[in-house]
Amino acid sequence: MTDSPTEAIEAIEEKRCSEEEKSLPCTCLRLRRVARQITSVYDAALEPHGVSIVTYAVLSTLNRESPLTLSALAVAVGTDRTTLSRTVERMRAAGFIAACPGDDRRERRLSLTPHGMKTFHAARQSWRETADGLEEQYGASRLASLHTLLADLEEVAGTDLASH
Repeated sequence: MTDSPTEAIEAIEEKRCSEEEKSLPCTCLRLRRVARQITSVYDAALEPHGVSIVTYAVLSTLNRESPLTLSALAVAVGTDRTTLSRTVERMRAAGFIAACPGDDRRERRLSLTPHGMKTFHAARQSWRETADGLEEQYGASRLASLHTLLADLEEVAGTDLASH
């Protein structure tokens, strides 16, 4: 057992903690740990296509609904506009996304380039295989239940938890 919460967190991050420490009752730490693990699985599968799971989410969203403003894209992807703007700039530099003027001079609408479309379709197969593998290992009904629970938790997290 470690001596302080900081040491416990560092141990988790270094994956050198005991089973007791791995089962910390902190929801936030557990969700972050699982999110990092799942992210790394998807990132490894998508890496041969030159994209990460975050980049893939942007490509997928713009494939479904395009063109979008940065703000609308941030809402659709579920991230904040500032963080997404850095990702979008890297994607524009890589030739995945194009920006065209919107209704307002200050507004830019984002859409996939032909290269972005081709990359999305190539990466989609790897994403699908990874999603199917996760479903096979974890179980379709358990994964569906997890999605329901996560949607409920997102709603609760969107409220002011500190006031309760």
